[in-house]
Amino acid sequence: QKHTNVFINYQLSNINYQLFVNCSIVQLLNEFNSFHVIWKDRRDNRTHKEPLNPYSITFKQGIQHVLHNLQIRNHFMCGMDELILLECEFDKYKPAISSKYQNIKMNDSDVLLHDIYKHLHHYPIIQVHWEILAIFMVPYKRTIGIERNNLPKNVSFQDISLHQKTKFNPLLYECDIHKLKIIKDTVTIKVTRNNDLQKLLHE
Repeated sequence: QKHTNVFINYQLSNINYQLFVNCSIVQLLNEFNSFHVIWKDRRDNRTHKEPLNPYSITFKQGIQHVLHNLQIRNHFMCGMDELILLECEFDKYKPAISSKYQNIKMNDSDVLLHDIYKHLHHYPIIQVHWEILAIFMVPYKRTIGIERNNLPKNVSFQDISLHQKTKFNPLLYECDIHKLKIIKDTVTIKVTRNNDLQKLLHE
């Protein structure tokens, strides 16, 4: 039985995360167990496990697989599933990637994980540290525009039709202001008439 451990650090919405990748390669019935990515979310302190195979998965596919699962997780947690930034900080990788693969890029990389790390001493029993920056956002198609309606300052309330469809106002409808004024005048008159103390002072 052989093991490969990989640590992955990444940042999401200004929050740092650390991924722990465990490569368990066991020959059983002429088949290999999958490469398992075990990562821990610092927000809820939960551990997650993702299967990968370093003999068939490229570096690009490995990163995309992790990002895909992060995308699904963020979609259900807070709706942020649109990737807007992805950076692999190769200069912070420990141990450093061989000079043969230093110019590796996400868009054109078809190098297997096995080929990247097989030259290391004690491979595959190693620990590898990755630095990844990933930022997600809520897609614009699921956002609600909040635009302020520029209403005229001087409105003739007498010209407002009762059947006219008015735009929603979180405070008041302009067509109801005159009704509120009538109610206010009526209440004021009743209070004035029923106020004995005011009558006495008036005399």
